[in-house]
Amino acid sequence: MLSPVAQGLCTRVMSRSKTMIAQTIALAEQVSGSHNLDGIYHCQSLLGEWFSQQVESTEYRALPNFCEYLADGSVKEHRTAPLQIFTSRPDAPLQLLFTGHSDTVFPVDSSFRQCWLQGDKLHGPGTADMKGGLVVILEALRQLDRSVLASDFGYTVAISPDEEIGSLGSAPELVKLARTHHIGLTYEPALEDGTLAGARKGSGNFTVVAHGLSAHAGRNFFAGRNAIVALAEVVQALANLSDESRGISVNCGVISGGEALNIVPDTASLKFNIRVTTLDQADSLIDQIDHILQDIEAHSGVKLTRYGSYTRPPKPMSPDLERLFKLLQTAGESLGQMIQWRATGGCCEGNNLAAAGLLNIDTLGVRGANIHTEQEYACVSSFTERAALTIAFIDTLISQHKRGGLPC
Repeated sequence: MLSPVAQGLCTRVMSRSKTMIAQTIALAEQVSGSHNLDGIYHCQSLLGEWFSQQVESTEYRALPNFCEYLADGSVKEHRTAPLQIFTSRPDAPLQLLFTGHSDTVFPVDSSFRQCWLQGDKLHGPGTADMKGGLVVILEALRQLDRSVLASDFGYTVAISPDEEIGSLGSAPELVKLARTHHIGLTYEPALEDGTLAGARKGSGNFTVVAHGLSAHAGRNFFAGRNAIVALAEVVQALANLSDESRGISVNCGVISGGEALNIVPDTASLKFNIRVTTLDQADSLIDQIDHILQDIEAHSGVKLTRYGSYTRPPKPMSPDLERLFKLLQTAGESLGQMIQWRATGGCCEGNNLAAAGLLNIDTLGVRGANIHTEQEYACVSSFTERAALTIAFIDTLISQHKRGGLPC
């Protein structure tokens, strides 16, 4: 049963829709693709202003730069914005880790820059993924921090600037935070019908750079070693590793190389993504890929070098995670919300938290659809709905923790 205090907070939050929508629009219209530091800094400024009004401490934790491997095998270094960390009541008996991200997939020159309302849909870049989710965290904690429930739990809110490119800098810091908390709550969007992500696949991003030998395509063609041809063979071999029945996919996403039609190209590169359901699959695939590269290198005369790594381990549906979902389901029932979940091939920072040993539910954000496209939208009615669900869930977690019944 929901406590009377939580019932009152859930009722109160239902009047906050206009404010939550306005805050989401303010964030979303600051276009903040992962490489757009100015846009991310603007979002961080807004979030810092809003959260600082209610939290006890604020930290901007520096993250390392990350490297991108280019078509010619050279390395380009990218700067990263800091990780925003907001903390309150670190000595409370129950510690919750809220995570989210301020970056989106939309670049600085994207034409998708404005928000507009259409019925129950708030269209705009990042309204669902996941600036709406950040506002849900803000509002739920705003209500809870002003109630008697505040003394029963403490929290950290960690907002990363690089989630959409694999949390390359923030993942190690999230792992550190995970080890000092009981439960993780991540605010990626749910599906439009409210379905949450249960088990998640693991993911890795990789690059293969091919170095051949340049030659004139007419005068000395057979003396050359064509990097593109060798890489084309790699592409087909990698594609053959995908196995739908085992939940394995290898997506060759970007290929580049060559200069002119009358030159045998000596450099080319391939970027590909791997999704797996188990760690054993992840290790096995790397071995298979390395053998493929060695074989093609041997008969083509083209040097093939692999870069990259897995950035998100698989997140299986363990018995303890299922118990946590059922507690969320109970909280939802108290509000008349039907909570369902299913396995997904997508991944997020919830994978990293789970790998660090922190049970977490990672799609507590707004309901929405068409994320990562210019048709993205968040469901307006879900803003207060999900804030109320967070309040009810935390009330449930507090009650379970006092009885020693949390699965953590």
